[in-house]
Amino acid sequence: MKIIAISILLLITSFLKTSQDAITITVTYEGVDDGVYYFSSEEDFNTYAFKNLEEKAGAKYNMADRKLIGTDFEVTYTSEEFQDEENEIHEVLTITDLKLIKTIK
Repeated sequence: MKIIAISILLLITSFLKTSQDAITITVTYEGVDDGVYYFSSEEDFNTYAFKNLEEKAGAKYNMADRKLIGTDFEVTYTSEEFQDEENEIHEVLTITDLKLIKTIK
């Protein structure tokens, strides 16, 4: 009986979406284009394209404001991979939190 219960539990949990670990990086805001938010990193010379912006993070700052371009942010995000109809894997980055980094000039 225990084996059946464990099997059912494993079967049910295999269909649930697993929680993702959040990653936090310090990056410079480059702007938004067609709903994709672009940030760059001087540390690793990468450009990050975030397709999604969670509502609570988006409520903090008006990311459409061009005055924010060139501003440093601490961005917390999750990454999720999707497979399309042609079996190609795509990574979708979602911003879960934003924190403006104040620099002294």
